[in-house]
Amino acid sequence: MVKQAIYRNHTFWLLLVVYFCLMMGLEYFGGDLKLAGYIYALEGHQWLLRKYWLTNEVLHDGGRWLNYIAVLSVLVITIFFTVKHKQYSSLARAWQGLTLSLIVSFVAVSYLKSITDIDCPWSLDLFGGDRPYLSLFAHRSNSLPMAYCFPAGHASIGYAWVALFFMLREIKPAWRYYGLGIGMGFGLLFGFSQQLRGAHFLSHDITTLFICLFSSYVIFKLLYSDEQTA
Repeated sequence: MVKQAIYRNHTFWLLLVVYFCLMMGLEYFGGDLKLAGYIYALEGHQWLLRKYWLTNEVLHDGGRWLNYIAVLSVLVITIFFTVKHKQYSSLARAWQGLTLSLIVSFVAVSYLKSITDIDCPWSLDLFGGDRPYLSLFAHRSNSLPMAYCFPAGHASIGYAWVALFFMLREIKPAWRYYGLGIGMGFGLLFGFSQQLRGAHFLSHDITTLFICLFSSYVIFKLLYSDEQTA
């Protein structure tokens, strides 16, 4: 019954339709290559910002450590409210939903990166690398090295926090868009900084955003199915 409720929900299908329309548009109109080519040209036909201190050390390495701290904090708070669930049942469920959403988002993105075998822009001969560009649906020769660039892993440490929207919608509805802004803001920041480094195409970030949104939506839908959460 819960699965049927998810599949019959308009939001579920809207997410799918929007995602596939964006991906088809980027694929068939060359949006990925055009944007990456524009960035590459602006940087003097090299990935000038690949090892730049701001994009590499602050936004990449520093962003990762910030996420570790934030996730650890969420785990501690979740454990506290779970232990005290008799006094804080609504908060316990909300924090559990946030924790599960974060974990599922990170794991899903990481797993897909390990099996999709799609290159980063900086590896392609179009942008100074040594590998041919292949579309998302093209056959990849076994002679090419394994690639681990799709979807965007670093952007997930921002976009995964869109789960705050769903969490706050249940316990503090007036703040839900602040939660959405946090997730979208950090996702865009980390995602675009990686595009500037040549690590990802736009479609990689869009896929990560979709995975994080979809994961959070489904988990909170399941947790609050008895209340018919939209």
